[in-house]
Amino acid sequence: MKLNVFFRNVLLVLFPAVFIVYAIYSAGREYYFEKEMAMSPANIVKAMTLEQKVGQILHIGIAGKVITPEIEKEIVEGRTGGVILFAKNLGTVDEIKNLTRQLQKKSVESGGIPLFITSDQEGGRVLRVGQEGTEQFPGAMALGQTNNPDYAHDVGFVTAYELRRLGINFILAPVMDVNNNPANPVINTRSFGSTPDLVAKMGTAYQAGAHQALSTAIIKHFPGHGDTNIDSHLDLPRISKSLEELEKCEIIPFRRAIENGAQAVMTAHILFDRLDPENPATLSSKILKDYLRAKLGYRGLIMTDSMEMKAIAARYGRGQAARLAFLAGADIILLTSSGRISQEMRQALLDGFRSGELSVKDLDIAVERQIALKFQKGLFFAENSPLIDMKFYRGYFELMFSKADAQYENLRKKYITTGFSLNETVSLEAVSSLRKEYGGWTSANVKQCVVFYQSEESRQAAEKSPCRLVMIAGIQNLPSLSDTEGWIVELSERDLFGWNSLIKSTPAAGGPWLVGLFSGNPFLKIEIPNRGALLVSFSPTVQSRKALVQAALGAKSIRKADLVLSDLN
Repeated sequence: MKLNVFFRNVLLVLFPAVFIVYAIYSAGREYYFEKEMAMSPANIVKAMTLEQKVGQILHIGIAGKVITPEIEKEIVEGRTGGVILFAKNLGTVDEIKNLTRQLQKKSVESGGIPLFITSDQEGGRVLRVGQEGTEQFPGAMALGQTNNPDYAHDVGFVTAYELRRLGINFILAPVMDVNNNPANPVINTRSFGSTPDLVAKMGTAYQAGAHQALSTAIIKHFPGHGDTNIDSHLDLPRISKSLEELEKCEIIPFRRAIENGAQAVMTAHILFDRLDPENPATLSSKILKDYLRAKLGYRGLIMTDSMEMKAIAARYGRGQAARLAFLAGADIILLTSSGRISQEMRQALLDGFRSGELSVKDLDIAVERQIALKFQKGLFFAENSPLIDMKFYRGYFELMFSKADAQYENLRKKYITTGFSLNETVSLEAVSSLRKEYGGWTSANVKQCVVFYQSEESRQAAEKSPCRLVMIAGIQNLPSLSDTEGWIVELSERDLFGWNSLIKSTPAAGGPWLVGLFSGNPFLKIEIPNRGALLVSFSPTVQSRKALVQAALGAKSIRKADLVLSDLN
């Protein structure tokens, strides 16, 4: 008995002691790991030549789906820090994986530093990778209309996770612009909405999801592209708001994202003339250094929008633009091409650093920021870089990647149990009614129903309904209206003139039951029928088109879209 008591007392002392020792060991190991993570990027930068460091701050585009000798030269000799991929570069899953593997292989073999591989995969109308490679989610405005940040988080996570499996690790999303100008030609449905609080809520949730997938979300376009009526791809927009006015709207989502761990910000090619009357934001140290860095306390990467957009390219020489962007505070200068343009910018930067016009100290900081983030995301480990001790980092990053794998599987199971995928759920809940609530389809509305469809996905969504299905090539092919039939009509943007004429010609009171289904820009001039509605999905994806038909034929009421719209008159 006494022996049992003795062993029990020993165990009571031993277990806590073992736990304490293990906790001290774990804390020490974590401290050592974080110290190494902080020191390694600085040590790598110290060993780099000026040419190698300048190459890191230039990210380039490539011409096709394979690496040509010219692209290999850019990577091996130019030591570029990243590559942006567009639809022209992205074929089958195997082609995408082969391209990204070869890009990383060339980069690591030539200098040990892996690439940030970037793409615009916002969802909705901005999708680069096809449905074979990633889920084709609706865009930001569709997410915003659900008013559910959990959806934004999950879409951000799944998008980032599936892209990372293809080798794309740097996502040009989410858009944090507040679309408070209905005439905006370039943002509109790419924004989460027309109010800063909604954009902030949904955008930070999306960002958090992407980061949990061990990717990087790039919030854009700072300090805000929403209140413009000019596309910066074509010309230089101007916003004449004071800082106080911007801080009440445009800045709010960016500030919130920064407070919640933003790691990369993309600049706007816009002249905010009351902040800097001479330089657009991309080239303005007053906006990037004095405000974004000093006032908002941002410590992550600053990346320019494409320097080949006409807002910049039509007003500045290539070398001049590159130097001004760096002087303003940009860590990454983004190009959508390579060859002559990138070489000209690289040489201009080199000349600036050698002459003392540009600060080599600032260059070291910019490169270290980029390399540190590549470390944090596990790129050095994933690409088997010779610059780090694989044994030291293996346990940590294997655990991080396995956590992301488990989260991805759990998300899939979560939505499977509901009977709808995440994409189906979000697409259906995003459908809204323009300018007024829609009460849903009931037999009291109409004796007979006809669905006039243009897309195959709309036909599929309607084929089990009690409605007659008629394929049309456009609204000009509609027959005469009948008061005994209710019409559901799928519209494209080219149909809007005919649609508006049709609605204006119907009686002011009564008239046929008519529901339009529209997946385009809801800020265009669109007339609303007296009986029925104009339902919008904010997205032209397959699931969004199906969701429009399902919502139109459902008995459930559809809420009025929460948007700032122009007067129809």
